[in-house]
Order: sequence, then structure tokens, then C-alpha cells
Amino acid sequence: MPRARTSKASQPVGNGPSVLIISAAMGAGHDGVAYELQRRLHARGAQAKVFDYLEMLPGRMGPFYRAFYAGQLKYAPSSYEWLYGRIDRGVLAPIARWLGQQGKYRVRKIARDYDVVVSTYPLGCQATGALRKQGKLAIPAVGFLTDVDVHGLWLHKGIDKNLTVWHGSALEATHRVGVPSQAVGPVLPDAFMTPSTRLERTEGRALMGVGKDENVVLVVAGSWGVGNIAATARAIRDAGAGVPVVLCGHNENLLRELDETDGVIAIGWTKEVRRLLAASDVIVHNAGGLSCLEGFAVGVPVIGYACLPGHGHRNSLAMQLAGVAADANTVGELISHIRRLARTTEGAEMVRRARELFLADPTDVLLELAHAPVSMPVRSGARTWTTRVAAITVAVPVTLGGLSFGVAQATQHASLGVAEGNAGVYVAALVDHTQASTPSVVRSLRSNGVSAAVGVGTAAPTPADVHALVLAGVTVVGTDEGLRSRNPRRLRDTMTAAAAAVAATNEPAPKVVCLRTPGLVEKITAWEHGVQLALPQRVLLGGQLPTSLREGDEIVLDERGRTAVQVEQDLASLSTFVAGHSLPQQPMRALWHSI
Repeated sequence: MPRARTSKASQPVGNGPSVLIISAAMGAGHDGVAYELQRRLHARGAQAKVFDYLEMLPGRMGPFYRAFYAGQLKYAPSSYEWLYGRIDRGVLAPIARWLGQQGKYRVRKIARDYDVVVSTYPLGCQATGALRKQGKLAIPAVGFLTDVDVHGLWLHKGIDKNLTVWHGSALEATHRVGVPSQAVGPVLPDAFMTPSTRLERTEGRALMGVGKDENVVLVVAGSWGVGNIAATARAIRDAGAGVPVVLCGHNENLLRELDETDGVIAIGWTKEVRRLLAASDVIVHNAGGLSCLEGFAVGVPVIGYACLPGHGHRNSLAMQLAGVAADANTVGELISHIRRLARTTEGAEMVRRARELFLADPTDVLLELAHAPVSMPVRSGARTWTTRVAAITVAVPVTLGGLSFGVAQATQHASLGVAEGNAGVYVAALVDHTQASTPSVVRSLRSNGVSAAVGVGTAAPTPADVHALVLAGVTVVGTDEGLRSRNPRRLRDTMTAAAAAVAATNEPAPKVVCLRTPGLVEKITAWEHGVQLALPQRVLLGGQLPTSLREGDEIVLDERGRTAVQVEQDLASLSTFVAGHSLPQQPMRALWHSI
């Protein structure tokens, strides 16, 4: 679909509300949302135009960005993983934001003829947010986060409102920059908004040439077809997990390679995506992009594997955290996930949760903002470079000193939280999604004074479960994986996921119980997220009781996988055991001061 150019001919006409949509041709995800928003706005009688932000950048910055990004993914993926993290929260973040705002001058000129601007591309959010904050943009600015993962380049304090795919993303966006954020769900064309039918499944399988009893694994790699897709397809074929059908996008080399591979079906760029999805039993992705959202809508379980560095890897983990997709680190895990989710009750349950993402039509929000009165921010005095250098000179040692003090203080105590004092025994039960959504278990947690510990992974409670627990009067804490790893990225991602898992509690600072002693990476990550940590003295399997008790003990019961009746019995037994030692029992959440 052609993109609108920044010319007078592309400006809106008529007296109806007009919406400026900023996107970028960086894969199909950003443009897909942008043009669907445009279609919906036109259907509601509004004017809307889509512009490519990369074409608004001065000089040849746009083509350079696109070529640099594609080259990194192809030739130096590990460097992109490093860069992606540093421009999110690291030392390169301010530089990345400044570079990303260089198209704001063109945006400001174009926006004069519109009533509201929405960006489906991160750098567009930086440009419009900066203009609003500087008092140079007289219309509301909206960011539409097309990724489930929240990266810093999406966020700017000058944005009036963020719209997200998942409510966990909205909570994190609000927490990070204080901007009102609302989950509306994925934005897809009408053709993808309903579950598939039996007829579509039959037609799709006929299109692929596969039998009705064969498992079909649809392998997707975005419109560019990047990543080690051929190896993934061969691994699925060799394991006998199903017939791999690969969507190669515009990658002709990949299409030719797989055309010559026995047992693999390769398909180039096609408009038959819905029928192919309908014919599939599971999707394997490597980027967490548009195809995953389409799979959610049509009703196909989604698995991430060999994900692209940076956004692909983090999106896959974020979707796993949301409970709407699985993530595999090894071939063995991939095959296990396929067999666990393809044509199974567990797969159907994952599909049900994914369908719940579709909440609202963002068109309503955009039209409401287009008619709303706009207030302009008061501009502060311009900073001189001398002032900035002085501020940095002071801030760096203060920040590093504060971090060092916080880590040192935490390391001196068995409990890394801020304890109120030894007022009894603190207890949390590590529960899975099934247990957290069972009313009798929820009642037992509340009546026994036990916190619900929410972990990470595909079986973990969803944000909706967490919200329901809080409404039922159960206190909630997060947990890490409890696994030892030498991979700093995994340690950081696990702590980030643990913090996000309890974001639905809406507390200013999440509370996370570490199932093993946290290292420096986890402590720094917790500090970045404003997370308070605690280290329990005992982690017991369900059905076990401690051999002894003393004042101030912190206990986690790992109840995952046990039946509701067993959980209730375990909680009652522990409460009786604690009472027998003449100690009061308190939920783990009581360990921390309120913030």
C-alpha cells in the first residue's frame, strides 16, 4: 500500500475532524496499524492521512536508519541486542531520543492542518512528544504502541495519551513516564477480527496441500523474512512435530532455499494469510509482530523461538508474561510447546486468553481527542549547554552513589525488602494461573492471611488474575524464576518480567520475592524498575512444613501444579503449624512499608 507523501496534495480537505497518522516502513507492523486506523477513521467520516516518519528526517537519515537496522539484524545481531537495551534505559537513551526527534520540524509544519496526531512508530512519538512539551504543537499527540514490550523510545512525557495492545503495557508506560495510557488491544483489519471457521481451515489446508490429520506449524518471520528460519523449519520437520509451512515474506533467497528442502512448504509474499492461519495448528514466530496478533484473532496458539535480538526477543517474553503465547529457548522446548499446544485443551485456553486482548476501538479515543479543547504546556527557560553539563556532572556521581548505597544496604540483610520488624511469620504461596482463578483457592489465601506469589512463564497468573486477586482482598507479590544463570540478559529479563507480573496491583513500587539470592544484575534491574526485593529463608514444595520456626521467618510455598483441594489443605496445615508455635502469621506483603 503506498504511503502518503508530505505534500500539499496529501493534506486533508473538508470540515470534519482530521487525524495525522505517523508510521514508518520498518516491517509491516507499524504501517499495518497506521493504515487500518486510517480506514476506520474514514469509515467514521473523519479525514486521515498516513506519513512515513523516516521520510521526514533531514538528509539521508531515513534510508540510513532502515539500512543500518536491516544490516545489524543480518550481520551483527548481538550488537543490536546490546544497542536495543542501551537506547531503552542505558547511557545511549538520551542520544537516541535526540536523534529520533530530528523529524519534528517537518511534523510541526504538516500538523498545522490537523486536529490530532497519532504515531505508530517510536521515533514519531519522540518527535510529537518533544513538540508538545516545547509548546510548539497545538494539537493532542497520541502514541500507539504496536509492540507488547514497552521500549523507552515509545515513551515521551510530552505525549497526551498512549494506546497499547495489552493492559500490562499500559501500566508500564504510565509507570515509566506518568502519561495516561489505555489498552485498546490489537488493531487489525475486519478480515482478521473473527475466529476461523471449519471451511476456512479446509480451504487453507487444500492451499498448502496437507491432510486433515497432519499438524501444521506456520513459521513466520515478518515481511522481511529475517532470522534463522530455515533451521527452525528443519528442526520441526526432523522432530516429526508437524509440517512446517514457512511464510518467507519478501525474502526471495529464503524462498528459494526452502523450495529445495524436503518436507518443508515455503510460501512467498501472499494475501492468503487468514486462510493459512486458519489451516494451522500453531504459529512459531521470531519477532512478535503483526502475524502474532493476527494469530491471536483468528485463534491459533503462538510460540516464540530463535527470536530476533532486541524487540523480537523482548516481545516474545512480554507475550509469554501476558499469558497469550509461549517462548522457547531450545529446540527441545520448541518441540515440547508445539506438542503441548497444537489441537489441545491447553492450546485452546491460550487462544481464549489471547482473544481477550481485543478490548476497544481506538478510533473513539482519537475522535474524542480531536474535538477536545487543547491546553499548551508552559515552556521552561531554555537550558544552556553549560547548565546541562553541570547537571550531568552532579547527577552522575549522585545517581551512582545512591545505587551503590541501595545495593550495599540490601546486601547487608537476609531480607532485601524494608521490613516493618519481626512481627510474626510472613507467608506467600506461589500459584499458577489455574489456582489463581479458582474461587476456593482465593478464599483460602485471604482467610489464612497468605500472599499470592505471582511468577513468570506460560502457566503463571495473568494480569487479569492479579487484578481479581487484589479485588478479592488477597495481597500479591511477584517472584523470579529461581534459576541460576550466567546470562545477564536472561537475569535482567526475568527481573523485568517479575516486576511487570505484579504491575496490575497498581502499586507505586512492585514487590518481588527472590527464590534464590539475587546477584548484581537483578539488584540493578530492580533498582531501575523501582522494585523492592525480599529473600525468603525457606522455599517449600506444596505439602511440606518447615522443620522449625522463628520470629520474622519468610516462607514461600510452591503450590504450582497442585489441585485446589491440595492448596487449601496446605495453607490450612501451615497456619495450624505456625499457630502451634505461638506466632502470628502475616501475608508476605506485610513485610514492606507502604510507599
